[in-house]
Amino acid sequence: MDASADPGPAVRRGHDALLVGFRVSPSAAKTAVRGLYGERIKVSVNAPPEDGRANAELVEALVRWMGLERANIRIDSGHASRDKVVAFTHIDEAGLRDKLAALVRGDAR
Repeated sequence: MDASADPGPAVRRGHDALLVGFRVSPSAAKTAVRGLYGERIKVSVNAPPEDGRANAELVEALVRWMGLERANIRIDSGHASRDKVVAFTHIDEAGLRDKLAALVRGDAR
């Protein structure tokens, strides 16, 4: 399949990880995937943006939803922004794309 025809989130190769953009809305009633926001995945988190709590909730939710190890998911950039880049390690690109597609469809939650 041609990658340009893929309607899912953009996955980029970083130095030591695969990078995916997320748009995060903190202080929500519950943590949930809200769909796509351009090439980013939109997620609401049930945590305030203070003291990195929204970032921590995003990472923990991704661990739960995607079945990956906590050590393999980190916020790469955007720590103080709604637009974040999350780094995924120890997973191949095809596997990550499959998990992200399931997440956006609602299959992984």
